[in-house]
Amino acid sequence: MPKAGQPLFSGAKKARAKPAQKQAKAAQSPLETYLREINAVPLLSADEEVELAKRIKTGDAQAREHMTRANLRLVVNIARGYQGKGLGLQDLIEEGNLGLIRAVSGFDPKFGTRFSTYASYWIKQAIKIGLINQGRTVRIPAYMVELMGKFRQAKRTLQEPNTPEPTFDAVCDHLGIKKRQRGYLAKALANAAGTNGNGNGQAHADDDSHDPMALLGEGSADQALEGLDKQELLTGLSSLIPELMESPDANEQRYGFILANRFGLFGADPKILKTIGEEMGLTRERVRQLEAEALAYVGKLLVGEEEYLEAIREVRPKPKRKRKPPCAVAGPLLPKAADSAQSPFVAPKKTTGKLKKTRRYK
Repeated sequence: MPKAGQPLFSGAKKARAKPAQKQAKAAQSPLETYLREINAVPLLSADEEVELAKRIKTGDAQAREHMTRANLRLVVNIARGYQGKGLGLQDLIEEGNLGLIRAVSGFDPKFGTRFSTYASYWIKQAIKIGLINQGRTVRIPAYMVELMGKFRQAKRTLQEPNTPEPTFDAVCDHLGIKKRQRGYLAKALANAAGTNGNGNGQAHADDDSHDPMALLGEGSADQALEGLDKQELLTGLSSLIPELMESPDANEQRYGFILANRFGLFGADPKILKTIGEEMGLTRERVRQLEAEALAYVGKLLVGEEEYLEAIREVRPKPKRKRKPPCAVAGPLLPKAADSAQSPFVAPKKTTGKLKKTRRYK
């Protein structure tokens, strides 16, 4: 019997409340469950990152999994900045996790940075590539998408009211785009128009929702596909060079040695081709050829496109050439008059015989 003042069906209400709470928990999306699980994993200290990195180099699978799980929150934080660009948050996280796995494999404490700083490059790269190539049959590298956005923005800036559109070369001249890059840019613009057009290779002029550049954003400070800065490029390059130098393949070892010296990585000063050739016992021209091969090889490893090399070449620091000091002349350049007067006169030798006639061409 219920006590005085107590409702008759209070127990029934409590019994109904428990199933309702269970249903609310069961109604959580897989993404919410995933976020709750990764938030329960504690973050790593700098010493723990160094210890795990050493164990990963020895092939410890548990250390690799621990490093990956402890940094899944980093992927989520970066992926949130790319929302509204064509992929859902769950898809962005999946793309970013691929970059995180790549970063775990290549991280070396000798770089002198925390793992989060190193991994951010690979996570952003993976997300950018996923955004760019969604629904595409032809891959467009990240730096080219940024260049396409700058091109469209400059084209709108240069075009005045009631005037014809500026030409392709005029916009390229305004942006200072090199001639060797214009061919890649023209192909990328044509590919974007053909992929997102009406089937006849023409883009939707009046509907920005079909425009890949409008989808990915342009001209804003927080745009998802902001260009790779110099530090990001060098970070990605420096992460691959140690692997090349430690590779059993002789060609990869040479590639790593040349790029490390040309870019001045790991605290060294950039060197000229001649200096590297003297150290390797090769000619300057041969080192130049190997450098081109190495850049092509690294470009494919980074993003799968050789066009990415244009951005790498632009950030390479120029080595300082050591100029030889002027040769020191011992004594006066001209003999003294007294010495020349005392020296005996030597008559020139007379030539014997006839001089050969040479044919002159008019």
